[in-house]
Amino acid sequence: MKGLVDILLWVVAGLSAIGAIYEVFAFLSYKDPVTGAPEYGHSGHLWLAGIAGIVTVACIVILFLRHPRVEEEIHVTK
Repeated sequence: MKGLVDILLWVVAGLSAIGAIYEVFAFLSYKDPVTGAPEYGHSGHLWLAGIAGIVTVACIVILFLRHPRVEEEIHVTK
């Protein structure tokens, strides 16, 4: 079950990262519908990009917290 949750977290993190990148480009390439001139408007894209970025970071943090660093025993044979 732990592996299934990890896979789900990776999928959500990946999709939200792609969504964040898309929304940033949508914000940067926004054009005024009347004049067609590029402008930095419609801040809804920027808000969605920020939320998707927060979801991405939260999923990755949860993934790393679920797997604490465990020291492995090194067996030296002669």
